[in-house]
Amino acid sequence: MKKTFYLLFVIPILFCFHQEYHKSEVAFTIGEKDLIPEGITYSSSTKSFYLSSLNKTKIIQIDSTTGKYRDFISSKVLGMMVLGLAVDESNKVLWACAESLEDNPYRTTVAKFDLETGRLLHSYEGNDTLKYLINDLVLDSKGNVYYTNLANHSVFKIDIESNRVELILKDMNMKYPNGITISPDDKYLYVASDTNGICVIDLKKRKLLNTNLSETSKGIDGLKFYKNSLIGIQNEVQNKSEIKIIRYFLDSTMIRMSEQMIIDQDNPTFDIPTTFVIVNNNLFCIANSQIGNYSRKGIKDKSILTNVNILKYKL
Repeated sequence: MKKTFYLLFVIPILFCFHQEYHKSEVAFTIGEKDLIPEGITYSSSTKSFYLSSLNKTKIIQIDSTTGKYRDFISSKVLGMMVLGLAVDESNKVLWACAESLEDNPYRTTVAKFDLETGRLLHSYEGNDTLKYLINDLVLDSKGNVYYTNLANHSVFKIDIESNRVELILKDMNMKYPNGITISPDDKYLYVASDTNGICVIDLKKRKLLNTNLSETSKGIDGLKFYKNSLIGIQNEVQNKSEIKIIRYFLDSTMIRMSEQMIIDQDNPTFDIPTTFVIVNNNLFCIANSQIGNYSRKGIKDKSILTNVNILKYKL
């Protein structure tokens, strides 16, 4: 979807906007041109990055020291397009969102893998195509999982103690939720609504505290909390030159924005960047997912595929 953004701020505060582009470098290059990656995460225990694949329905593991990569789970394990990823270091688990290539039967799931062996430990599935399209996820300090359900404008929780899935919130003011992150105190969820911008959920009250941090926060894909700010990749834009990595600084309330800064925009390496992970104050993002050259039926034009680049920014 392509959208036009208007600089109209609904929060009644003095707002500051500036550009401070950060230099990027290519951290890793993946030679599997037809990977079509969507999610990325990192494990400090394995010292590895993990990259999900839509087209090859798998997850690869990248050695952070050598850059060498291998399949962490093969295409046969889920047989589904793999999207958002997250690592739980305490429990040695990798979580992944996935959805089926076929509409009949349609499947979507949150899968739980052993971080050391890649063994599938559990799969939390939704089978109704009208109600489920699991997109991205985040963990709280206890290891509970919160994930966005794009098709049903909702956020769910997987309680790791009870192993139960429960609805946190369904709200049309949070339409088409994509990226999701959480405050360090586990008090607030920040959800990137594709059409309404970044929304804030009070987890104790299970309600939206606002419907939109800013009109300029629409079209965000990957979203992370970082040092009293939110960083997002904005890829649902009207023109390719508007694709950017942007940082929204929060005020003391943690629910309002005081300033925003562009980290990078219109980078020649960009070809629909999707998500990122922050490691030791460095941001690593999927620069060229090439999702525009992909559908559930496969690659549209193999002749224009390029190597996949992971860009690194010092924050």
